Amino acid sequence: MNLNGYKKHLLKSTVTIFFLLAFAIFSTYFIYQKFAKQSEKDYDVGEMEVVFHTKSGNQITMKKFQPVSDAVGLTSPAYSFTVHNNTLKDIKYKIMIKENEEEIEACGCSEKKIPMELLKLSLRKDHLAPDAFVLSEYDGGMIHEDILKAGEQEDYSIRIWAMNSNFIVDKTNHFHANIEVVEE
Repeated sequence: MNLNGYKKHLLKSTVTIFFLLAFAIFSTYFIYQKFAKQSEKDYDVGEMEVVFHTKSGNQITMKKFQPVSDAVGLTSPAYSFTVHNNTLKDIKYKIMIKENEEEIEACGCSEKKIPMELLKLSLRKDHLAPDAFVLSEYDGGMIHEDILKAGEQEDYSIRIWAMNSNFIVDKTNHFHANIEVVEE
């Protein structure tokens, strides 16, 4: 075997392996960065900061009416977020569910909305037992009111599901809403 040919082959193999390894590292890093930025969305709410931990941010979307039991609804995917009080004073705030009029108009489903009387909502605060109520029972969409002490934060998760009922509703009905955190 030719020693010169062997050295060239070894050099080509080493350079090829180096470039493949560098490509793998850089592409893995950029893919991670892309998904990390998509998974958390920050919203400034006056003096507070709200961080949503899901790709959909503060938007709740249900594009298919599929009634389930409360046990199944309580295990459905959650919309989780954290409320931060970055100030030096206590702040009173509300968590509200408001219909997303822009999404309803863009989707063209204003005639196919799921009635709030058929939706259940569960709010869970900092690993406490969740409360579940029919969405229409919340006055003006306000689901929680609290005071957050200076420099503290609270973690929340919200689940929404269609409850079993005797009502006949088209399976293609939709529900679009936003989670809003409002300072008082």
